Amino acid sequence: MGSFDSRGDPAGRSTASNADAHVPAACPTCRSTSITTTAKTPDSESYWRCTKCGEVWNDSRRQAARQNRHGWR
Repeated sequence: MGSFDSRGDPAGRSTASNADAHVPAACPTCRSTSITTTAKTPDSESYWRCTKCGEVWNDSRRQAARQNRHGWR
């Protein structure tokens, strides 16, 4: 399986693409920018792993969980 490094695409090109819109800037747990995914073309459904702390996450699921979180009323 290939991996996608958040610091650039596997071929080393630096052109902006639609995939860049779905690349998280940093790990949500430790804020490290050393993150990776096994998705060939990262999108909103891709899972990401932090190579520093090991956290695995999916941005769209995290955002949905935040929106559905309601305090006691």
